[in-house]
This record gives sequence, C-alpha cells and structure tokens, in this order.
Amino acid sequence: MHILSDSTFLKTFAAFNTIYLAALAGAAHGMYLFSIPIIKNNSSTLGMLRQFHQLITLGARYMQGSSRMQGVSLAALTYLLYRYPDLEIARRWKYFAAALVVGIQVAWYEVVFIFPTNDRLVEMEGELKRETGGGEEGKREGEKARDREMRGEVLRLLEQWRRWHVGRIIVPLVCTCLAVCGLIF
Repeated sequence: MHILSDSTFLKTFAAFNTIYLAALAGAAHGMYLFSIPIIKNNSSTLGMLRQFHQLITLGARYMQGSSRMQGVSLAALTYLLYRYPDLEIARRWKYFAAALVVGIQVAWYEVVFIFPTNDRLVEMEGELKRETGGGEEGKREGEKARDREMRGEVLRLLEQWRRWHVGRIIVPLVCTCLAVCGLIF
C-alpha cells in the first residue's frame, strides 16, 4: 500500500493541518493581544515605528511563508482525501476544501486593509529618521517636537492596524473549525 493512500497517514496529515491552522490563528491573536499594545507603550515615536517595522519584517519572513505552505498542504490533503477509495474517509475532503477556500481570502484582505497601513508606518519611520538623523540619544528640541507631532498619527495607525488584524485572526480560526469538522464528522 502506498503511503499517500494509507488512512493513518491521511488522518495524521489532517490532524497536522488542523493544528497548524490553530497555530496560525494563535500567532495572529498574539500580535493583536500583545505586540501592538507593547509597541504603543514606547515613549519614543521613532522607537514605536522601529518596533513595528521589525514586527512586520518578521511577519513577512515567517508568517507569510508558513501561510503559503499551509495552503499547499491543505490543497494536497484535500486532493488526497477526494481521491481516497474509502468513502467514509473520502467524504471529509469537503471540509478541508472549504477551509482552503476560506483561508485564501486572507491574501486579498491583507493587500486591501493591512499592507497600506504597514506601508504608511514604514514611510513615517523613514521620514522621522531623515528629520531627526535617526538617533534616539540627545534629541534636540525640534526633533522632540516632530516626534511628539507624529505620535498621534502613529498611535492611530497602530490601532487601525490592530483592528484590521482581527481578520487575520478570524479567518484561520474559521478554517480551524472547518478542519475540526473534517476530523470528527
């Protein structure tokens, strides 16, 4: 018997995909619950912008890549289930296909709602660095004033990003629920 047609493999693969979807939802929730509030506590606007830039850099490096891999993995699982000869197991493909279709929605959502805020905050970081020389130490009075002037807009954009980020939590959570249905029904 080929490994890809073994029901134990498929069940394990399905469980892995379900757990991974839950982990993505958890990571997104952690950014909402912890990361942005911590960034907002920084006393320096430039410090907030630098921390946010680091957050989105790491998110792009790890979360986007892992989300793409998750999509491929979910598509492969859906196909393998669809082609499985035992109808009791094969009928579960619909739940995982639904999770895949729902999960793909994050891509356009990020482009429309999240990325413009990311871009604006990174742009503001560049502006503030240019205007202040990029240093935190020994700020002159004019530099401090510009830092304070931008703070309100930065806080507003961080809160906007946080609100939009709820979509990044809900979508993988819904996918997890669909995958759990595929495991138990």
